[in-house]
Amino acid sequence: MWCEVIINFFCLRRLKMKRFSILTIVIILTGVLSLSSVAFAQRAPEAASGPPTKYVEPFGVPVAPAMWLANFLLLYFSSPDLAANMPAYRAALPQEVYRCLVDNPEGCPYAYLKPYFDEQALQIGGSRNKTTFWPTSCQCDPKWEALAPREYRQPNQIHQPLGREKADQLARRLGMDQEMILTEEQYECQIGTPPRGPAREIIFLCDQDLTNSKGKAAIPLSSYGLSIDKQGYVRSNCAPNAPCIEFNKLALPLCENCPSALALIAIDCDFVPKLIRLFKETPLLELLIGGVACQKEWGPDGGVHPSCIIETACPGNGGESNNNCAPSIPTQ
Repeated sequence: MWCEVIINFFCLRRLKMKRFSILTIVIILTGVLSLSSVAFAQRAPEAASGPPTKYVEPFGVPVAPAMWLANFLLLYFSSPDLAANMPAYRAALPQEVYRCLVDNPEGCPYAYLKPYFDEQALQIGGSRNKTTFWPTSCQCDPKWEALAPREYRQPNQIHQPLGREKADQLARRLGMDQEMILTEEQYECQIGTPPRGPAREIIFLCDQDLTNSKGKAAIPLSSYGLSIDKQGYVRSNCAPNAPCIEFNKLALPLCENCPSALALIAIDCDFVPKLIRLFKETPLLELLIGGVACQKEWGPDGGVHPSCIIETACPGNGGESNNNCAPSIPTQ
Protein backbone atom coordinates (compact mmCIF):
# COMPACT_ATOMS: atom_id res chain seq x y z
CA MET A 1 0.00 0.00 0.00
CA TRP A 2 2.71 2.47 0.97
CA CYS A 3 4.76 1.74 -2.13
CA GLU A 4 1.69 2.06 -4.37
CA VAL A 5 0.75 5.45 -2.88
CA ILE A 6 4.21 6.90 -3.29
CA ILE A 7 4.81 5.32 -6.70
CA ASN A 8 1.54 6.87 -7.94
CA PHE A 9 2.58 10.22 -6.52
CA PHE A 10 5.87 10.17 -8.37
CA CYS A 11 4.25 8.91 -11.55
CA LEU A 12 1.94 11.91 -11.49
CA ARG A 13 4.98 14.13 -11.19
CA ARG A 14 6.35 12.46 -14.36
CA LEU A 15 9.96 12.19 -13.38
CA LYS A 16 12.12 12.14 -16.46
CA MET A 17 14.49 9.37 -15.37
CA LYS A 18 12.73 6.13 -14.51
CA ARG A 19 15.59 4.56 -12.57
CA PHE A 20 15.87 7.72 -10.49
CA SER A 21 12.14 7.79 -9.74
CA ILE A 22 11.99 4.18 -8.55
CA LEU A 23 15.10 4.53 -6.43
CA THR A 24 14.02 7.85 -5.00
CA ILE A 25 10.76 6.24 -3.89
CA VAL A 26 12.63 3.50 -2.06
CA ILE A 27 15.21 5.78 -0.48
CA ILE A 28 12.67 8.35 0.66
CA LEU A 29 10.89 5.61 2.57
CA THR A 30 13.99 5.37 4.76
CA GLY A 31 13.93 9.05 5.68
CA VAL A 32 12.34 9.80 9.01
CA LEU A 33 11.76 13.42 8.11
CA SER A 34 10.17 12.70 4.75
CA LEU A 35 7.61 10.30 6.19
CA SER A 36 7.15 11.60 9.73
CA SER A 37 3.72 13.19 9.49
CA VAL A 38 2.06 10.44 7.44
CA ALA A 39 3.68 7.56 9.29
CA PHE A 40 2.73 9.02 12.66
CA ALA A 41 -0.87 9.31 11.53
CA GLN A 42 -0.83 5.68 10.38
CA ARG A 43 0.89 4.28 13.47
CA ALA A 44 -0.70 6.44 16.18
CA PRO A 45 -3.86 8.16 14.96
CA GLU A 46 -4.90 9.20 18.44
CA ALA A 47 -3.47 12.25 20.19
CA ALA A 48 0.11 11.98 21.39
CA SER A 49 0.12 9.56 24.31
CA GLY A 50 2.47 11.71 26.38
CA PRO A 51 4.09 10.62 29.63
CA PRO A 52 2.34 7.38 30.67
CA THR A 53 2.59 7.78 34.47
CA LYS A 54 3.77 10.21 37.11
CA TYR A 55 7.06 8.33 37.36
CA VAL A 56 8.86 7.21 34.24
CA GLU A 57 11.83 5.13 33.16
CA PRO A 58 13.65 6.94 30.34
CA PHE A 59 15.21 5.26 27.29
CA GLY A 60 16.91 6.69 24.25
CA VAL A 61 14.72 6.45 21.14
CA PRO A 62 17.40 4.44 19.24
CA VAL A 63 16.90 1.44 21.57
CA ALA A 64 13.10 1.32 21.06
CA PRO A 65 12.31 -2.00 19.29
CA ALA A 66 11.16 -0.73 15.88
CA MET A 67 13.91 1.86 15.62
CA TRP A 68 16.64 -0.55 16.74
CA LEU A 69 15.52 -3.26 14.31
CA ALA A 70 15.19 -0.85 11.39
CA ASN A 71 18.70 0.44 12.04
CA PHE A 72 19.93 -3.15 12.34
CA LEU A 73 18.54 -4.06 8.92
CA LEU A 74 20.09 -1.00 7.27
CA LEU A 75 23.46 -1.61 8.93
CA TYR A 76 23.48 -5.35 8.19
CA PHE A 77 22.58 -4.56 4.58
CA SER A 78 25.66 -2.31 4.47
CA SER A 79 28.03 -4.56 6.43
CA PRO A 80 27.23 -7.50 8.74
CA ASP A 81 30.32 -6.73 10.82
CA LEU A 82 29.02 -3.22 11.35
CA ALA A 83 25.63 -4.48 12.58
CA ALA A 84 27.40 -6.93 14.88
CA ASN A 85 28.62 -3.93 16.89
CA MET A 86 25.12 -2.75 17.74
CA PRO A 87 24.17 -3.19 21.42
CA ALA A 88 22.95 -6.62 22.51
CA TYR A 89 21.13 -5.11 25.51
CA ARG A 90 19.43 -1.84 26.34
CA ALA A 91 19.61 0.18 29.54
CA ALA A 92 17.44 2.92 30.98
CA LEU A 93 19.11 6.28 31.47
CA PRO A 94 20.25 7.17 34.98
CA GLN A 95 18.03 9.89 36.45
CA GLU A 96 20.73 12.56 36.37
CA VAL A 97 21.59 11.79 32.74
CA TYR A 98 17.91 11.94 31.80
CA ARG A 99 17.44 15.33 33.45
CA CYS A 100 20.58 16.84 31.98
CA LEU A 101 19.76 15.75 28.42
CA VAL A 102 16.16 16.94 28.66
CA ASP A 103 17.46 20.35 29.75
CA ASN A 104 20.26 20.28 27.15
CA PRO A 105 19.03 18.34 24.07
CA GLU A 106 22.23 18.88 22.08
CA GLY A 107 24.34 17.25 24.77
CA CYS A 108 25.92 17.32 28.24
CA PRO A 109 29.64 17.01 29.06
CA TYR A 110 30.67 13.39 29.51
CA ALA A 111 32.96 14.41 32.37
CA TYR A 112 29.88 15.58 34.27
CA LEU A 113 27.79 12.47 33.51
CA LYS A 114 30.51 9.85 33.90
CA PRO A 115 29.94 9.21 37.67
CA TYR A 116 26.28 8.39 37.01
CA PHE A 117 27.14 5.95 34.22
CA ASP A 118 29.80 4.38 36.47
CA GLU A 119 27.29 4.00 39.29
CA GLN A 120 24.81 2.23 37.06
CA ALA A 121 27.55 -0.06 35.76
CA LEU A 122 27.72 -1.57 39.27
CA GLN A 123 24.00 -2.29 39.55
CA ILE A 124 21.96 -5.37 38.71
CA GLY A 125 19.47 -4.68 35.94
CA GLY A 126 15.96 -5.94 35.21
CA SER A 127 14.65 -9.43 35.90
CA ARG A 128 14.51 -12.08 33.20
CA ASN A 129 10.81 -11.48 32.51
CA LYS A 130 10.76 -7.72 32.94
CA THR A 131 8.53 -5.93 30.46
CA THR A 132 9.03 -2.37 29.32
CA PHE A 133 5.74 -0.48 29.05
CA TRP A 134 6.41 1.54 25.92
CA PRO A 135 4.12 4.47 25.01
CA THR A 136 1.61 3.69 22.27
CA SER A 137 3.66 5.48 19.63
CA CYS A 138 6.72 3.30 20.38
CA GLN A 139 5.00 -0.09 20.35
CA CYS A 140 5.38 -2.49 17.44
CA ASP A 141 4.20 -5.95 16.45
CA PRO A 142 5.06 -8.35 19.32
CA LYS A 143 6.74 -10.75 16.90
CA TRP A 144 9.27 -8.05 16.04
CA GLU A 145 9.52 -6.62 19.55
CA ALA A 146 10.57 -10.07 20.76
CA LEU A 147 13.66 -9.85 18.51
CA ALA A 148 14.85 -6.50 19.88
CA PRO A 149 17.43 -6.24 22.68
CA ARG A 150 16.08 -6.91 26.15
CA GLU A 151 17.06 -4.86 29.17
CA TYR A 152 20.38 -5.79 30.73
CA ARG A 153 20.45 -8.00 33.84
CA GLN A 154 24.16 -8.02 34.71
CA PRO A 155 26.34 -4.88 34.69
CA ASN A 156 28.80 -6.40 32.19
CA GLN A 157 25.99 -6.63 29.63
CA ILE A 158 25.75 -2.84 29.31
CA HIS A 159 27.18 -1.88 25.89
CA GLN A 160 28.00 -5.51 25.06
CA PRO A 161 27.96 -5.88 21.26
CA LEU A 162 25.52 -8.17 19.52
CA GLY A 163 28.29 -10.21 17.91
CA ARG A 164 28.47 -11.65 14.41
CA GLU A 165 26.79 -14.98 15.18
CA LYS A 166 23.71 -13.38 16.75
CA ALA A 167 23.64 -10.72 14.05
CA ASP A 168 23.59 -13.41 11.35
CA GLN A 169 20.79 -15.29 13.13
CA LEU A 170 18.71 -12.14 13.55
CA ALA A 171 19.20 -11.13 9.91
CA ARG A 172 17.91 -14.52 8.75
CA ARG A 173 14.86 -14.25 11.02
CA LEU A 174 14.13 -10.87 9.48
CA GLY A 175 14.24 -12.29 5.97
CA MET A 176 17.70 -11.30 4.78
CA ASP A 177 20.04 -13.46 2.74
CA GLN A 178 23.62 -13.06 1.56
CA GLU A 179 22.61 -11.82 -1.89
CA MET A 180 21.03 -8.72 -0.32
CA ILE A 181 24.21 -7.58 1.41
CA LEU A 182 26.49 -5.02 -0.19
CA THR A 183 29.82 -6.26 -1.44
CA GLU A 184 32.91 -4.83 0.19
CA GLU A 185 33.40 -2.58 -2.84
CA GLN A 186 29.79 -1.34 -2.66
CA TYR A 187 30.10 -0.64 1.06
CA GLU A 188 33.37 1.24 0.60
CA CYS A 189 31.72 3.25 -2.14
CA GLN A 190 28.74 4.01 0.14
CA ILE A 191 30.84 5.48 2.96
CA GLY A 192 33.63 6.82 0.76
CA THR A 193 37.25 7.32 1.73
CA PRO A 194 38.65 10.35 3.58
CA PRO A 195 38.33 13.14 2.80
CA ARG A 196 34.67 12.26 2.29
CA GLY A 197 32.01 14.46 0.76
CA PRO A 198 29.32 15.81 3.14
CA ALA A 199 26.73 13.08 2.45
CA ARG A 200 29.12 10.17 2.86
CA GLU A 201 30.63 11.73 5.98
CA ILE A 202 27.15 11.88 7.56
CA ILE A 203 26.54 8.22 6.69
CA PHE A 204 29.88 7.23 8.20
CA LEU A 205 29.35 9.20 11.42
CA CYS A 206 25.79 7.92 11.88
CA ASP A 207 27.05 4.33 11.47
CA GLN A 208 29.67 4.99 14.15
CA ASP A 209 27.11 6.44 16.59
CA LEU A 210 24.81 3.44 16.22
CA THR A 211 27.62 0.93 16.86
CA ASN A 212 29.62 2.50 19.70
CA SER A 213 29.64 -0.66 21.81
CA LYS A 214 32.43 -2.26 23.86
CA GLY A 215 35.56 -3.09 21.94
CA LYS A 216 34.83 -0.52 19.26
CA ALA A 217 34.37 2.80 21.04
CA ALA A 218 36.67 4.48 23.56
CA ILE A 219 33.56 5.52 25.50
CA PRO A 220 30.76 3.03 24.68
CA LEU A 221 27.22 4.31 25.21
CA SER A 222 25.25 2.19 22.76
CA SER A 223 22.96 0.45 25.27
CA TYR A 224 21.50 3.86 26.13
CA GLY A 225 21.03 4.91 22.50
CA LEU A 226 23.60 7.62 23.17
CA SER A 227 26.99 8.56 21.77
CA ILE A 228 29.68 11.12 22.41
CA ASP A 229 30.66 13.83 19.94
CA LYS A 230 34.10 15.24 19.14
CA GLN A 231 33.69 17.92 21.80
CA GLY A 232 33.13 15.30 24.53
CA TYR A 233 29.38 15.86 24.84
CA VAL A 234 26.94 13.00 25.38
CA ARG A 235 23.72 13.10 23.36
CA SER A 236 21.08 10.82 21.93
CA ASN A 237 21.87 9.44 18.49
CA CYS A 238 18.77 11.26 17.24
CA ALA A 239 19.29 14.51 19.16
CA PRO A 240 19.14 17.83 17.26
CA ASN A 241 21.93 18.07 14.66
CA ALA A 242 23.29 14.60 15.44
CA PRO A 243 24.62 12.72 12.36
CA CYS A 244 21.70 10.27 12.32
CA ILE A 245 19.22 13.17 12.21
CA GLU A 246 21.24 14.75 9.40
CA PHE A 247 21.12 11.36 7.64
CA ASN A 248 17.34 11.69 7.38
CA LYS A 249 17.76 14.86 5.34
CA LEU A 250 19.83 12.95 2.80
CA ALA A 251 16.69 11.00 1.90
CA LEU A 252 14.88 14.12 0.73
CA PRO A 253 14.94 15.08 -2.98
CA LEU A 254 17.66 17.60 -3.76
CA CYS A 255 15.21 19.66 -5.85
CA GLU A 256 11.89 19.29 -7.63
CA ASN A 257 11.93 16.17 -9.82
CA CYS A 258 15.41 15.32 -8.50
CA PRO A 259 16.68 12.23 -6.70
CA SER A 260 17.91 12.40 -3.11
CA ALA A 261 21.55 12.38 -2.07
CA LEU A 262 21.12 8.79 -0.90
CA ALA A 263 19.59 7.85 -4.24
CA LEU A 264 22.61 9.23 -6.06
CA ILE A 265 24.94 7.25 -3.79
CA ALA A 266 22.98 4.02 -4.36
CA ILE A 267 23.08 4.57 -8.11
CA ASP A 268 26.77 5.48 -8.05
CA CYS A 269 27.59 2.38 -5.99
CA ASP A 270 25.34 0.11 -8.10
CA PHE A 271 23.21 -1.47 -5.37
CA VAL A 272 19.70 -0.43 -6.43
CA PRO A 273 18.38 -4.03 -6.91
CA LYS A 274 19.64 -5.06 -3.47
CA LEU A 275 17.97 -2.08 -1.85
CA ILE A 276 14.65 -2.88 -3.50
CA ARG A 277 14.90 -6.48 -2.26
CA LEU A 278 15.59 -5.20 1.26
CA PHE A 279 12.29 -3.31 1.24
CA LYS A 280 10.27 -6.04 -0.47
CA GLU A 281 11.49 -9.08 1.47
CA THR A 282 12.04 -7.83 5.02
CA PRO A 283 9.83 -5.92 7.49
CA LEU A 284 12.00 -2.81 7.09
CA LEU A 285 9.17 -0.58 5.90
CA GLU A 286 6.87 -1.64 8.76
CA LEU A 287 9.68 -1.06 11.25
CA LEU A 288 10.51 2.33 9.79
CA ILE A 289 6.89 3.41 10.09
CA GLY A 290 6.90 2.35 13.74
CA GLY A 291 10.23 4.05 14.37
CA VAL A 292 9.01 7.24 12.70
CA ALA A 293 5.93 7.35 14.95
CA CYS A 294 8.06 6.89 18.05
CA GLN A 295 10.59 9.52 17.05
CA LYS A 296 7.83 11.88 16.00
CA GLU A 297 6.40 11.94 19.52
CA TRP A 298 9.68 11.78 21.44
CA GLY A 299 12.23 13.35 19.09
CA PRO A 300 13.46 16.77 18.01
CA ASP A 301 10.82 17.36 15.34
CA GLY A 302 8.15 18.81 17.63
CA GLY A 303 8.09 15.88 20.07
CA VAL A 304 7.84 15.78 23.86
CA HIS A 305 11.63 15.74 24.22
CA PRO A 306 13.88 17.36 21.59
CA SER A 307 16.61 15.31 23.31
CA CYS A 308 15.08 12.14 21.75
CA ILE A 309 14.29 10.35 25.01
CA ILE A 310 11.24 8.11 25.55
CA GLU A 311 9.41 8.08 28.88
CA THR A 312 8.14 4.55 29.62
CA ALA A 313 5.90 3.57 32.52
CA CYS A 314 8.07 3.05 35.57
CA PRO A 315 7.93 -0.41 37.19
CA GLY A 316 6.17 0.01 40.52
CA ASN A 317 5.23 3.59 39.57
CA GLY A 318 7.41 5.09 42.24
CA GLY A 319 10.63 7.04 42.42
CA GLU A 320 12.09 4.66 44.99
CA SER A 321 11.25 1.45 43.15
CA ASN A 322 14.02 1.71 40.58
CA ASN A 323 17.15 3.85 40.44
CA ASN A 324 16.26 4.83 36.87
CA CYS A 325 12.75 5.99 37.72
CA ALA A 326 12.15 9.71 37.80
CA PRO A 327 9.22 12.11 37.82
CA SER A 328 8.10 12.93 34.29
CA ILE A 329 9.74 16.26 33.51
CA PRO A 330 7.00 17.59 31.17
CA THR A 331 4.38 17.13 33.90
CA GLN A 332 6.31 18.97 36.58
